[in-house]
Amino acid sequence: MRHEPKIVAGLLAAAATIVVMLPMRHLFDEPPWLVPAVAGVLTVAVSGMALRALTASAGLIILGQTLVAALYVLVTQLGETTRLLVLPTERTATALVGHLEEARTTITTYAAPAPAKPGIVVALVIIVVVVALAVDLSSATAATPAVAGLPLLSLFLVSAANSGGSLNGLWFVVGAALWLAMVAHQSDLDLQGWATSIPLMSTGDGDGIASRSHRWQAARVGAFALVAAVAVATFVPHLPTRYVLDGLGRGGGGGAGAAGMRLSTELDLKRSLESPSQVPVLRYTTDDPTPQPLRVAVVEDFEDGLGQMRSRALEPEQGFTPRDPLARVPDSIERDLRSIVVEDNGIAAPQLPLPWLTRSADLGGIPWSIGADGTARVQRTPGTYSASFVELAPEDEDFVDLPASNTDTNVDNTAYRDAYLSLDSGSVVEISELSASLAGVDATPIEIAQSIQEYLRGPDFDYSLELPARPEGRDPIVHFLDTKVGYCQQFAATMTLLARSRGIPARVVVGFLPGSSANGRDRIVRASDAHAWPELYFEGVGWMRFEPTPGQRAASVPGYSIQVTGETGTDTSTSTSESSSSSSSQTSQTDDAAVPETGTGTDEGVPRWAWWLLTLLALLAVLSILPVTAWLARRRERRTARDDAERVEREWQELVARLDDLGIRPPVGSTPRQAGRWIGRRMHLEPPLQGQLDHVVATLERARYAAPGDDLPAVSREVGAIVDRVRSTRQRSAQLRSILWPQEGVEVWRSWGRSIARRLTRRR
Repeated sequence: MRHEPKIVAGLLAAAATIVVMLPMRHLFDEPPWLVPAVAGVLTVAVSGMALRALTASAGLIILGQTLVAALYVLVTQLGETTRLLVLPTERTATALVGHLEEARTTITTYAAPAPAKPGIVVALVIIVVVVALAVDLSSATAATPAVAGLPLLSLFLVSAANSGGSLNGLWFVVGAALWLAMVAHQSDLDLQGWATSIPLMSTGDGDGIASRSHRWQAARVGAFALVAAVAVATFVPHLPTRYVLDGLGRGGGGGAGAAGMRLSTELDLKRSLESPSQVPVLRYTTDDPTPQPLRVAVVEDFEDGLGQMRSRALEPEQGFTPRDPLARVPDSIERDLRSIVVEDNGIAAPQLPLPWLTRSADLGGIPWSIGADGTARVQRTPGTYSASFVELAPEDEDFVDLPASNTDTNVDNTAYRDAYLSLDSGSVVEISELSASLAGVDATPIEIAQSIQEYLRGPDFDYSLELPARPEGRDPIVHFLDTKVGYCQQFAATMTLLARSRGIPARVVVGFLPGSSANGRDRIVRASDAHAWPELYFEGVGWMRFEPTPGQRAASVPGYSIQVTGETGTDTSTSTSESSSSSSSQTSQTDDAAVPETGTGTDEGVPRWAWWLLTLLALLAVLSILPVTAWLARRRERRTARDDAERVEREWQELVARLDDLGIRPPVGSTPRQAGRWIGRRMHLEPPLQGQLDHVVATLERARYAAPGDDLPAVSREVGAIVDRVRSTRQRSAQLRSILWPQEGVEVWRSWGRSIARRLTRRR
């Protein structure tokens, strides 16, 4: 018995799932999950078509598709933990739990774009496959595509609610259009089931006219609903993004739109540094004659030799007022009140570049917050904003050597927590030995910090984006200390760990250099100005910036950080001059994870158009398999007929089969003459075509009932004319289905499959 595979419904479901899935690429740094996710969607779609062609039992189809989907995830994502590739083991369950836990940690820790770690890849593939399964089952198997809108909407909201800014409206339009196409297609099928209630018309196809009218009514209603949804969304305020836990929900961009960019959430910056960008990301003015870098995030944990950026700011609040950053700083320390006015901001939310010790900020009513670590978080990107901040200028005597237990002098009571004192287990030995050799046991904290900075800025170290190859498994900090070649990431992280090993709380801050200025006031910050530097904590003063990165890619070196005595003292004016030169002349090097949202790479080697052409040719080749198979099968059937009677019989079967592909099925058990009259009435054939159909029926009756050996004319031309006329009256979806999925071609492949199965059974 022939079952309907519902190819069109399955393809529409797969296409809709892929379209609503694609915007999730912007939530993660890299899309290694994209190919297996798309392959999973196609696997679900193809398995659904195959199962529906074999059985009409919805239960069996659901069970079969679920097993196929689970097997796909098992083989592609957890294959190394299985036995014989398809049998799960204890390791499989453990690995799955570990991946899901890693995904949860990543989502709750990072702001978008988050790193696409293995756990994220596994979790996303599972989510997409489950959604594809739900959409295919509801749309094709259960014939209720309206319900399919729920899983599609859920998957779309993952991107829309966590990207932090507005998605390109085209994603919504295309996804909604595909969902409407699914609904319209099913309504056509439902209407065809009411054929007995549709009066025959004198000309044309009655049910076709009715279904087209029905479809246009549905399209008008759907279009009105979509326009209304867009209009309402325009006036509804943007709500806090918490659709997928915390973390990605905090990672949005706002008004920056396509021009927005963020700093990567990982301190491993190599891929961004290889493609520096000169795109301006900030334009601002300040009354600070020697501007300090603008802070975005901090890095505390270096357990794996690198680090992960984060902000300790709370969720953005309306009307937020920061605490006084100088509340516990002694009044004896010299200070200056400064201001900054950002006139054009291209840093996407939740990141907000601000100077250290910010006292207040005006973001035009946009909710924001600032944490104890001095990093800010904003709900949506402000195009312009202003802030006031304090710049400290401590003298040597201000860096008093007081015990950490003296809470009266603690500027930051959280400074001595483990996060600011822990070392990297892979480099603890080398770091401890080196830090002990740089300053004596009697050295004060500021003297230790000055010695570390002087060592890293010395002639033994070279600044370069081309890092020496690191053996697998070797700690990055140890490798840097051996090769003495690196960029700001290595210099900042190494100084942080060296300071911690001597008991000085330290952290790495990530942000932007002050940028370039033509008049000393108006400044432009580019993506290539991304930078990392260490901050060290001193009792009675607080967190202070240091600059161990060599002068060609560093901010101005603070005066208090320079060791004025000793044989190799660094000259302040030289360092500052190098910095100013670097800022004013934008080099081709970049020092941090500045990743433009819209950045694209260019392929080398084979031109892109060639890949598109090969893909198109491959797609056409796949689509032509069944039509070519059917055409060859018909030719073979005619050619191998024993006599004219058998040839005519096969030509009649070809007519019946091709009309069946178009949805025209004569009553079961009807004679050729009854079938001919039914087809003529059903399709309202004009007299010439009706005459050809009568000729085919008469020739078939002669073949069946005339004396053996009679010469019979070929009727293949008449068969082709009748099929073409019927096809022209059918809906375009039915026409396309009859061409791409002819039952004659399907039966050939089924017979080959059964033949192979029988041979394998005999061999056993």
